[in-house]
Amino acid sequence: MKTYHFFPVFLVLIASYIGIHFYAARWLARGFALGQPAAYWLRVALLSAAFLSPFIMFLKRYRHGPLLEAIYAAGYAWMGLIMLAAFIFACSDLAAFVLRRAPWFQPRLLAQATLALLAVITAWGVYGGQKIPDIKEITIPIRDLPPSLEGFKIAQISDMHVDSNWKLRQFSGIVDRINPLAPDLVLFTGDLVDPGIACAENLGALTGKIKSRLGLFGVLGNHEYYYGLERSIDCYKTFGIKLLHNESLDLGGLRLTGLGDIHTEKLSEQAVTGTLKKNQDGKFTILLSHQPVYYEAIAAAGDYLVLSGHTHKGQIFPFHIFTKLFYKYFYGLYRLNNSVFYVTSGAGTWGPPLRWLAPAEIPVITLKNAK
Repeated sequence: MKTYHFFPVFLVLIASYIGIHFYAARWLARGFALGQPAAYWLRVALLSAAFLSPFIMFLKRYRHGPLLEAIYAAGYAWMGLIMLAAFIFACSDLAAFVLRRAPWFQPRLLAQATLALLAVITAWGVYGGQKIPDIKEITIPIRDLPPSLEGFKIAQISDMHVDSNWKLRQFSGIVDRINPLAPDLVLFTGDLVDPGIACAENLGALTGKIKSRLGLFGVLGNHEYYYGLERSIDCYKTFGIKLLHNESLDLGGLRLTGLGDIHTEKLSEQAVTGTLKKNQDGKFTILLSHQPVYYEAIAAAGDYLVLSGHTHKGQIFPFHIFTKLFYKYFYGLYRLNNSVFYVTSGAGTWGPPLRWLAPAEIPVITLKNAK
């Protein structure tokens, strides 16, 4: 039975996160020829900062407020900054190795240029994380598509991670971009909410403004479980979003099926395909699955249009590389057998309020009959 175990990976990530703080301290001390006392206190400061993000993740579950929201934003921004710094510093070290024999090479000048580049990329990332996502229009040919679904339009919203007032403003902009397109269906593929936001306030009013001919439907992401399963289910009811939890419903000639979060619920491949077979009735089926896994098994079980998210397309380069190691179907459109799969980069951010070389998006999918 194929299952996923992420605890060892979690430990590796924590160790790596602490390690990049030590690396950054060493790089800065070496690059700017800091004396021993200054280098020591720099290491202490960065090691202390390494525990800031885990601490605010814990605190955010229990305490909220305007001042705390600013502190949380700063802590998460630091997480993004230090990860970018480690990558840029490593590139700088590589450049120094290549150029070390050049007579004109000046290590301090390279260090200064590296920090300038880091500042530019950080600003670029902050802009990418704060801007309202662009609409990404996608036309998907489907074999034997029912004539009634020709030109059917689906808007997908995924991975918003609404946990603050600025995320609410971002979500409001998303609603304003979706409504003029008059989608037939708006589908949420998980991670809509995170600790830090009260469901009944503001977000429900915004989802109520979404214009969708057939309504709003969704599935849970892993962060809804972190938020609290029962609490999240109540939130979705408040939002007017019909949750599909390992179940299906019919919308005329269309069947809509939703899975619980596969990793959080520890669903095996057999459990997923069993749910699919139990809910098959021959209608064209759209399957919502937050995490893009078990795609081969899903394609073998029937013909589906599958919508997923979760990966954020890495969110901050070079994490594209690591995300792709864990998720074969990482981002974009895939075809397996007679099924079509779309993995979105998501509309928001988790953790660092930055995106670099992984822009957010709002997919709007139009169905047409494949000839």
